[in-house]
Amino acid sequence: TTRTLSSALIRSQAATIAFTMTSSEIAFRVSCLFKVRVTMAPLCSYKTTSLIVDSKLFKRTVTCNKRCYHRPMQTPFIIGLFLLMALLHPMPAHSNDTLFTAIGARLGHMKAVAHYKFIQQRPIEDLSREAVVIKDAERAGHSLGLPAAPTRRFFATQITAAKIIQQYWFEQWRANPPSPNPPSLTQDIRPKLLHLGNEIMRALTSPIDSRDRQSFLQHTQTEGLPEALQNQLFDELRNLSTFGKDLQRIQAAGVLRVGTTLDYPPFSSGTLDQPRGIDITLAKRLGDTLGVTVQFVQTSWPTLTQDFTARAFDLAISGVSITPSRAALGTFSAPYHIGGKTPIGRCLDQDRFKDFAAIDQPETRVVFNPGGTNERFARQHLQHAQFITFPDNRFIFQELLAGRADVMFTDEIEVALKTRLHRPLCALLPGQRLTYQEKAIWLHKDDALKQSIDDWLQTITTDGSLKVLFDEALGR
Repeated sequence: TTRTLSSALIRSQAATIAFTMTSSEIAFRVSCLFKVRVTMAPLCSYKTTSLIVDSKLFKRTVTCNKRCYHRPMQTPFIIGLFLLMALLHPMPAHSNDTLFTAIGARLGHMKAVAHYKFIQQRPIEDLSREAVVIKDAERAGHSLGLPAAPTRRFFATQITAAKIIQQYWFEQWRANPPSPNPPSLTQDIRPKLLHLGNEIMRALTSPIDSRDRQSFLQHTQTEGLPEALQNQLFDELRNLSTFGKDLQRIQAAGVLRVGTTLDYPPFSSGTLDQPRGIDITLAKRLGDTLGVTVQFVQTSWPTLTQDFTARAFDLAISGVSITPSRAALGTFSAPYHIGGKTPIGRCLDQDRFKDFAAIDQPETRVVFNPGGTNERFARQHLQHAQFITFPDNRFIFQELLAGRADVMFTDEIEVALKTRLHRPLCALLPGQRLTYQEKAIWLHKDDALKQSIDDWLQTITTDGSLKVLFDEALGR
């Protein structure tokens, strides 16, 4: 449907539809869907803007005019029907170009490796060195939650491809020898190979499917490498990427990687060496239930979504609230805590801030940490108050205590904890929950893993151990 409508539009340049969205978001979606460069060009002040799509695919430039009005966030405009289709098209979460490029670059260096070995009369095969490389790769993959057997097979196949390329050049040079001055293996070639190896390893957690095969073949095309071996290397890479579902992969690797911000007591705080909090304990108990070791991975609220989509960890347990945008990228366990936003401030200001309207005044300074639901709440619901962004959630309440900020909206449970720890701080609207929020474990889509987690949560809820954990954390 998209192809038909787009072709019709390119021929007629006439099909239009009324739609409401910021022009920058339209431009972003169009550029991602059609792989084109999009620029916004003003034609005349406050009247019209042209959306110029420059694309090799279409072989021409299409200009769609829109009428602009003075509205704070959105602009109604007339735009091509194919743009609507772009909005409905699913956006890719990531690209494997970085991984494929790194693999191709590493294979490309095999000519230089062969050059050095040929001149120095070294054998192509070095079984002891290959064993070290595979063992190191297996160890590094373990820290990323990659299962051992598929990791070994992928790197062994990569080594086989490297040897085939070197053998090809040896045969070429027996008739026509290369320059007698090859690059240094230890000083020049090997550092590059180590760098590329690390880059490949970091990208191996990205999911790969059969549709990526052609792109892989293009990125890894190397003189001396047969296409059959290219395909074998892709198959091993895909097997590694899609080794079972997450639960099977986690149990095979024996490691559960848990993302945590370590800045949100009572859920998580401390350091990676000495983490503490409700969710730290929950993660360790979940690891025991699954029979695996827990490895904590530090993230932050501004980078949480990016780290999740990059699969920097298997799941996030750090007082993470269920939101539609997060749920669209993965899935959530059953909630293990229910609460909502409420304001906290100095006790001496309780008479000043008797209701929400009294808080939302131009002289009120509202502080929040960037990237989380606290910031989202403030920006969505406050129209007049001043905003202060404080980057470190661990020390943000010092801004209230020192008088540099007046109010912070955060979760009820954090308000309960902080008012107990800091007597000058009080709940400004005690008993008033301004939103409804559920805390849950954020994980990638895997029915088996989600079911295991939900069953475990049901068990600790029923036997009362979850309540005991919360009571101890809050001093109840």
